[in-house]
Amino acid sequence: MSVDTNPPSDEEIKTFFLNAPAVPDGTFEFALVLGGTVSAGAYTAGAVDFLIEALDCLADAPDAPKHKVVLKLIAGTSGGGVNAAIAARALAYRYPHVSRSTPTPSEGTGNPFYDIWVNQLRLSELLDPSDLDETVVSLLNGAPIDRGAKTIIEFTGDGAVAREWVAAPLRVILTATNVRGVPYKIDMGDGLSQTYINHADYMRFAVKYPHQNLAQARPDEFVLTFDGESAPQVWEDFSVSARATAAFPLGFPPRELSRPTDHYRYRPVLVLGATARRNSYFVPLPDWRAMAEGGAAPDQWRFLAVDGGATDNEPIELARTALAGLLGRNPRAPNKANRAVWLIDPFAGETDLGPAQRTVFINDFGAIASALTQQTRYDTSDLELAADQKVFSRFMLTPTREDSEGNRLDGAAAIASSGMGAFIGFASADFMRFDYLLGRANCRQFLREQFVLGERNPLFSSWTKEQRARFRAASSPRMLPIVPLVGAAAAQQEVESWPVGRLDPETYRAGVEMRFKKIFERQIAGRLAKAFAAPVAWLTERDVANYVINAMNASLDKAALK
Repeated sequence: MSVDTNPPSDEEIKTFFLNAPAVPDGTFEFALVLGGTVSAGAYTAGAVDFLIEALDCLADAPDAPKHKVVLKLIAGTSGGGVNAAIAARALAYRYPHVSRSTPTPSEGTGNPFYDIWVNQLRLSELLDPSDLDETVVSLLNGAPIDRGAKTIIEFTGDGAVAREWVAAPLRVILTATNVRGVPYKIDMGDGLSQTYINHADYMRFAVKYPHQNLAQARPDEFVLTFDGESAPQVWEDFSVSARATAAFPLGFPPRELSRPTDHYRYRPVLVLGATARRNSYFVPLPDWRAMAEGGAAPDQWRFLAVDGGATDNEPIELARTALAGLLGRNPRAPNKANRAVWLIDPFAGETDLGPAQRTVFINDFGAIASALTQQTRYDTSDLELAADQKVFSRFMLTPTREDSEGNRLDGAAAIASSGMGAFIGFASADFMRFDYLLGRANCRQFLREQFVLGERNPLFSSWTKEQRARFRAASSPRMLPIVPLVGAAAAQQEVESWPVGRLDPETYRAGVEMRFKKIFERQIAGRLAKAFAAPVAWLTERDVANYVINAMNASLDKAALK
């Protein structure tokens, strides 16, 4: 089969990429961007779970305002990508929501967000050395991630449900760092050229729910259905993409992905002009001959992938252009906005600076990993737009709570799972539960106070005087909420007390020592004389365990969790 290496037609670009269809009257469209999280994905899971509940309650309430809110797209990275995958599947089914008062049996609640993050992802299982029988692919066991992915694609809840507030189709973008990369060659003129490899990649999916019709899919996306049209392998490929975006480098196993080479023909790039009306685009085409055998483009591009957060930890621009079109722009004024990108980020707020000089290797490694994540977290303009109180096309939800003395804490300081590069949550189900419930409570507050528009916005033209008085936003008397809280969603969301003393790092010492011992035996011991292998292994595994336990204790001290 020959692969088309020509640029896409102008008609294809115009149809799928340049400008989005006009938003219907009385409708507000939004895209969710779920940033990189590691174990703090429990916070994002709680927030998304509450959002789904709030939109369901709004759709079912007979006396609620009748404007329309539509979720068009979810873009996710790392743990945010896992939550995007959970949502894509869960939105086809009914399932129970979990609040503080909800019974939570150990065998599971039936809520896929809660069960995967709080009940399934455990450090004890991540330390299980059973995956090290032949070779070492990661510092932690990836089997719990595989089981979680299987849970996602097999989830059927309490029966099918048609959610009219979900777009037809719902678009899902999962970022990935393409370790192999995609080759490009730019002609510089005068016989000169510049080659480069692009490692920032993403997989696109169109999710068609049973009650929906899909007129035409994009040429660069996979289609997922629930009515037998999608083979089980398509859902399996989707789950591998979710595992890939969460494959923290070295920490979790990298994943092998494959896609039609033709997908890479559809990556138009915005070229900024002097004004928005003068913006244009060009379509860079991969130089497949640089990496393809025999100089011909392969039908499928196969590559090893790791955490999407290593190259794009907050895929805001991918979501914005998918929502508004490559050359489109979302109205920003409070009385005109009809589309928005909503970022959920557990790590906004203050972050620690890295070291100023060399330290021991393991500290250097952690600092470098943190630097890469921080560098790919935001574009400065994205932050400015999210913070600008005059812009109503960008919103951001981040953790917030009060400590025991009434001091407000924001971002990473507000959640329990932020320590040790956000890996510490895997060591404590109590930490994950706290963050999950905080996500629900924060989302409720956000919908009441911040996810709002001006009262003269046409979205509210059908609202009665009584509805305006009843739902007026808590943030301003001249604002109304895009998602009014009705039914169960109107109830206060209680959080747990700060989980002090819920984690004893020493309980993991034996697991850390055993796993590192196995890693040492597989990777290093065979290269040492037998007389030295055993004592070196014992000393090394003890030092590693001491380092991990000390780091956990330091993290607990800093967060007042001991």
